[in-house]
Amino acid sequence: MGLSTKYSSKSTKKFMPGVFINDVTIVDIEVIYGGTEWQREKYKDDVGINVTIDIGRDFQPKFYTGGRFKRDEFGEKVGEGTLRRLDIFFDAIDVDAKLDDEDKIPEDVLPDCRGRVFKRLSYVKGTKKNGKPSYADFQTVATPESQNGELVAEFKLNLEKGWIKNYKPELMEESDELADW
Repeated sequence: MGLSTKYSSKSTKKFMPGVFINDVTIVDIEVIYGGTEWQREKYKDDVGINVTIDIGRDFQPKFYTGGRFKRDEFGEKVGEGTLRRLDIFFDAIDVDAKLDDEDKIPEDVLPDCRGRVFKRLSYVKGTKKNGKPSYADFQTVATPESQNGELVAEFKLNLEKGWIKNYKPELMEESDELADW
């Protein structure tokens, strides 16, 4: 059904070279405290979430977002810092999640996340051994109803501030087709 053209895909929109936005559905969600193995010790997140997502393909990748509390010179927590990304995530999927007194996400909110949809931005970050592009996810998400341009604008702002260092648009072939992820 609908109109098919050679110019776009119904499920994924391309906005910049090597940047793609699509709506994804949460299959499962796991909370991670103290960072991940791939984060440098100095920059490990205080709280993060690893989300298994359905992207409409024959596999279900993981999406990660998290952050650190803002701390004063003595290491005391003084603000939400980059944990703001988690606030944005839960707001985008319309789930009310509040950190408890121990700065933990209550386990009882996690089942409410399953089946929820959010807008994800992925970008080319390098090349796999097979020569195809490899992708990373922008940790900021949006509601499925939001305009894609808003998420792209946030991504561009993060690029301008130098917070994203692995975006490699020059690796993309001139093509309207998505490479195999």
